Amino acid sequence: MSCHQYKLFGRMDASGEFHNFYVDEAAFQNSVHGRLSCTACHSDVTNIPHTPQPKAVDCTQACHIEDPFSGTPFSHAPVAEKLSASAHGLNGDDTDDFKPGCKGCHLNPQKIHVESEVFAEIKENCEKCHKPNDLDFAIQHMEFHSGNNDFWTQKRKMLICANCHTNDDMVDDIFKDDMVASFMDTYHGVGFTFGDDRLPVCSDCHDYHSVFASTDVRSTVHPLQVGETCSGAGCHEGASDNFVQGSMHARYSGWQADTLMWLKLIYISLIVGVIGFMLIHNILDFFRIRAELKKHPLPPREEVRFFLRLNKAERISHVIMFMSFTGLAVTGAFLWIPPVNELSWVPDWLFSGELRQWLHRIFAVALTAVSIYHIGYAIFTKRGRTQIMAMMPKVVDAQNIFQNLAYLLHLRNEPPQMPYFNYAEKMEYLAFAWGTIVMTATGLILWLEHLGPKFWVDVARLVHSLEAILAVLAIIVWHFYLVHWRPGKFPMSRAWATGYISEHEVEEEHGLDSDKFTEEYDA
Repeated sequence: MSCHQYKLFGRMDASGEFHNFYVDEAAFQNSVHGRLSCTACHSDVTNIPHTPQPKAVDCTQACHIEDPFSGTPFSHAPVAEKLSASAHGLNGDDTDDFKPGCKGCHLNPQKIHVESEVFAEIKENCEKCHKPNDLDFAIQHMEFHSGNNDFWTQKRKMLICANCHTNDDMVDDIFKDDMVASFMDTYHGVGFTFGDDRLPVCSDCHDYHSVFASTDVRSTVHPLQVGETCSGAGCHEGASDNFVQGSMHARYSGWQADTLMWLKLIYISLIVGVIGFMLIHNILDFFRIRAELKKHPLPPREEVRFFLRLNKAERISHVIMFMSFTGLAVTGAFLWIPPVNELSWVPDWLFSGELRQWLHRIFAVALTAVSIYHIGYAIFTKRGRTQIMAMMPKVVDAQNIFQNLAYLLHLRNEPPQMPYFNYAEKMEYLAFAWGTIVMTATGLILWLEHLGPKFWVDVARLVHSLEAILAVLAIIVWHFYLVHWRPGKFPMSRAWATGYISEHEVEEEHGLDSDKFTEEYDA
């Protein structure tokens, strides 16, 4: 270090390129190679200055340390042999001139090594029986590769592979953009983009050193091996033959590619069209209702009669429904939200923890259960049958939409008389019912995704994601406005808690069937 401690210590070669020989001593000592002396790897260096010129380090030579498990001189030779026999090795598949060596991927010679609390505990337990010196290297090596602060993050592993597989000079077209781009279009690729460290990247499926063509039976993605690969490491445990058929990259063609494309287009059109209509409708409604309330303020609450809207059973089921829906929205959203610094206050388990997954499923079961109860209530109770019939769309609803829009645009002086369930409530109810059916069906497929086939799992994943976006936006834009933010109701309608709505709400929103509210109140 008397020479290599200086940051600009180096030389110019014949081509004029500067080679910097600076070594950060602290960084080196805290790296996985930190316990080695310089000459443990640079074994041909015996003189200062170094003459003759030192050779490149041979990573396969026996190191000057003992393997803590076998007691023999440690060597990376077995790893090098695997690499050499693989598609990346000199003796493997010769489809291309470029073959990455050790340092083609291992680009970080000095990684500051911070031992995680988990591995510190493991090390402490091991040292109760084993001598510390025997385990020091093994623990450090394992920590480097799998600890919380490891160098081989999913991002770095992905970039190492993409660095070559997107380079025109290194690989031909068949292995270039299609491989990387088709991965980025998959669920794994999208999850990687959003920073989910649980999702696999190239080397997690194709192996690290023993990489072979998918047609080679030794390949981890060969049809005979891919089931075990997908099932391994707690991923798609128990993956069936149906699930693992075909490419794991998003490389569908024909009717399958068309199906995914049309589903995406239909849902995007629905989201833009439906949410756009709701926004415009509510903006017009806000200014019209606010203007009317300035002219005709609401009477004090104590001077107003109230009428039954929701009975106790309906209120309880509504509370269970909105709590489970909210839980689903939150736990589902954080699957796609990247853990950026601005969200450091959010618990880590919401981003990628197993707890989040199970909470999502528990909320799904709760929502399904309350939906099944609602179906039974609508069939087997007199009130339920009456209400479900009143909820069915009728011609008058279409008339009310156009008449109310005319009123909101000041083309009509009086709003239309609405029935027991007005068009806004019917739209929301029917949309929620449809959404619940779609989300339950697709969610069940995703829960049992390992049974396959993979194409229909991908269809379910696409529909589940887009339907969730549509549902959450509809609740925020439509329901929240109608029962929370609408002038005269802010901060909320109390019907969900008390079961009653005011005489004014009956006349304004359900005037056509106001007698039904009177009968219920008198009863």
